[in-house]
Amino acid sequence: MGKPLRWPVPAIFAVLAGVSIVAAELSHYDLSSNGQQVFATLASIQAAIFAIVFSVVVLGIQLSTSRYSTRLANLFRSDGGYKKTVGIFVASIGIDVIGLLAFTHVSPFTLRLLTSLALGLAIVSFTVLYFFVDRTLEQTTPEGIIKRVKQELTPQQIISDAEAADDDPSETDPFLVPVSIVRSAIDDRDVPAVTRGLNVIDNHVEELLKFVSTEQVEDETPVGDSLEELCTNRLPSAGEKAADEDLGEAGSKTVDTLSSVGSNAVEQSHGPVVVHSSQGLGKLISNVNFETTGEKIRKEAVEKSTEVLTEAAEAKLWDATGTGTRVLGWRAAQSVMQRGPTENFDRPYTSLILRYLPSILKEVVEGVPDDLSTNQLQKGLIGRDSEHATSPEQWALWCCYAAMSEATSSVIRYELNHGEEIVKWERAGNGWSQCISTLENSNFDYLLRLWLGTLLYIEYISFETDDQHLSDFHSSARFDVSRDTFMQTIDDILQERFDPRSRVDLLPGYFDPIETPQTGYPAPPLSDADRTFEEWLKHQKKIMPDSPSGWGISVERMEEEIKEEIEEGEDGQEDNGGDVDS
Repeated sequence: MGKPLRWPVPAIFAVLAGVSIVAAELSHYDLSSNGQQVFATLASIQAAIFAIVFSVVVLGIQLSTSRYSTRLANLFRSDGGYKKTVGIFVASIGIDVIGLLAFTHVSPFTLRLLTSLALGLAIVSFTVLYFFVDRTLEQTTPEGIIKRVKQELTPQQIISDAEAADDDPSETDPFLVPVSIVRSAIDDRDVPAVTRGLNVIDNHVEELLKFVSTEQVEDETPVGDSLEELCTNRLPSAGEKAADEDLGEAGSKTVDTLSSVGSNAVEQSHGPVVVHSSQGLGKLISNVNFETTGEKIRKEAVEKSTEVLTEAAEAKLWDATGTGTRVLGWRAAQSVMQRGPTENFDRPYTSLILRYLPSILKEVVEGVPDDLSTNQLQKGLIGRDSEHATSPEQWALWCCYAAMSEATSSVIRYELNHGEEIVKWERAGNGWSQCISTLENSNFDYLLRLWLGTLLYIEYISFETDDQHLSDFHSSARFDVSRDTFMQTIDDILQERFDPRSRVDLLPGYFDPIETPQTGYPAPPLSDADRTFEEWLKHQKKIMPDSPSGWGISVERMEEEIKEEIEEGEDGQEDNGGDVDS
């Protein structure tokens, strides 16, 4: 029985009363000899069964709460079926007691009426008790308890519970119980139950997002705080647990649930929830382990996060796009920095730099106004919550650059520290070229020079390291831009109009870039080079006129590289059972 007990109690008593009156009127049975025995027997039997059965029910509830969540006791206690069953039993036993006390003081008709009521209520109480016990025992199973929780997750109930929890910390957050059930199912390695539980959360959050306004899901609102806790803590922790238990399907379903929440939030223009979804996916990128299952979940989290952020950019939710993209780059860098030396050469971050971040930048550049001023970016005012905050469009543009720089910085440092290539450098260079090509076709000249200058700094690192490090890093970007742009970029760097090293030189993956967007530990990845960056730039300026115009890898070649990357990923998924790099 998945549905609540819907016993129309007033109708039951009305029918019983009518039937009993008719029975008492038509029957002429004399109860003077055995009437008391009938009442006593009914009362004793019902009392005994009531006590035994409810003891078993309480035991079942205890088992269910100890297995899934102690908070489940509140669901059983507030169950309308429980209250109706107790009420009918109390009424039935009460009629028996009244019959015993009034046996010698009432007329034969009244006695027959009381007897008919007692018999009818006894039948009804046993029937109701059967269905109640059956439903309660069903709720000790994963399927049953998920159905029970599903009934509680209506938009109105979620809002009510969230407001109650906001006013009183002892009250239960509306998503605490369902996520606890999912975690318990992971402990039991019960993947179907995990899938059902996450589907329930996904479907009801979708209904909630359609029901509420954006103001109701803002930060520091009851519903907003509840959704933030769900997306940034509860679901990511479940995904991490699935990875630790080597349950790839359960971990993938967690990723799907988080991305579905983000996509539904984009459809309803709920920017704060899009950010929470991105932060949750980011936690999975940085926190899952580096075993086969963890890598698979990380790959899917990167892909799904990119899909959500691309949808947000298409919907012109610039705050959410920028924040989510910045988190994506930071979390990816964090996971790289946490890696130790390994024999795993799957290069799980190539696609992030080659395809995903460039695709987000392209959507942002195509969506923001062409006449958008980037002067504030040039001045370094890149916060979103300060007195001198940039506009949402500027924030999105800046975050794309910062995310790409931080992710690239992390893979550079990994190779220099461990002597192990973690990305395909030729394709990473093509990702940067793709971004610069996007900006070349825009009016954002300062951003174009900033990206190009940063690319030149990465080229400088590749030239100044040992031959075995970053050896395949080649980029056509310097030849795809005009000669004037190239020369102006070098002049701007040499004259300290901007510093393209600042983002790459900060230790990646440390400070939360949303809370502290302009801080970090400066530690250049290359500190013992034979030439300084300025000396190297002057040399590039000298040799540039001797370079043939248009030399390098074309945009068409970049697109071929991307297609090859996708095809290799698909082939690797077939060969490795789905464990391919992201």
